Parts: sequence; structure tokens; C-alpha cells
Amino acid sequence: MTLAVEIRRIQERDASAFRELRLAALRTDPAAFGSTEAREAAYADEHWAAWARRGSLEAREATFVAAEPTGTLVGMFGAFAMDDRPQLWGMWVRPSARGRGIGGRLLEAVLEWAGRAFPGAPARLEVNPEQAEAVRIYLARGFAFTGHEEPLGHHPPAIVREMVRPPDGP
Repeated sequence: MTLAVEIRRIQERDASAFRELRLAALRTDPAAFGSTEAREAAYADEHWAAWARRGSLEAREATFVAAEPTGTLVGMFGAFAMDDRPQLWGMWVRPSARGRGIGGRLLEAVLEWAGRAFPGAPARLEVNPEQAEAVRIYLARGFAFTGHEEPLGHHPPAIVREMVRPPDGP
């Protein structure tokens, strides 16, 4: 049986569960992120509480999570202001929850928020092209590669490529 998953903005009470989710993401798919499990595992509890608070309340920053009815967080995606446009970061879905459309639903929630927070601005993200499913989801929702790429510093020889989506979508 497939459990229903709620896509919602993170809440302050999610800080501990979000920490566990984020560390699982960094451990499971280290080449998909610009940070490392070792770095973020050292963050104090207050760091995670502040992250959840900002992601839940800020007008220019948001974190979305996918929560099962049990409260277990199975996915995440966020955005923040960079040069007065949305910079998307950190889409990840637990392997046990993949194949259920959660990544696409998280992206749609982030894009809806970004459209309100940054009207008329293109959305930007960076993706490791080896993350084929993420690339597929981004392309299907109107993102295109810009041609800019750079090394993923902590995980050679991995790279990240920039993708941009026009404000009006595909």
C-alpha cells in the first residue's frame, strides 16, 4: 500500500526530522549536493532549528518537505534569494519513496512559492548531470541547461551544471 504524502512548507517542529533527512541525503547521494555529511553532522541543534524557522517563515527563503501521514519526512527541496531571483537547492527523496512523483511535486511547490516571492524572475539551480532522474524532472518542467558548469569541489571529478527556467515556465 502506498501512503499519501503531503507536500508542505517545513515547520519549526520539523528541525530534528529535517536534520535526519538532510544527513541521509548527504550520505546516500554525496555527489548530488554542494555540502557533505561530515560538515553538516557537526551543526548544532540550534543551526537546524534556525534552518527550519527560516524555511517556514521567511519571505525570501523556503524549504519544502514531503511528509508521510506518520510524520516521517521522505523528501525535501528549497529555494532562497540570490541576485533577486530564486536559487533552488537540495531536491532529494528517500530511495524507499522514489517512483511516486514526490520529486516533481516538491519542485512544483517550490516553483509556485518562487513565482509569488520573485514575480517575473527566472528560477536557477545547479545539478550534477549524473543525477539523471533529477535532470529529467527539471527538463520536464521547463528548465534548460545554460552551458555553465563547474566542479563539485568536495567530490571530484563530479561537476554541476546550471539550469534556468523562465518565469512563465515551459
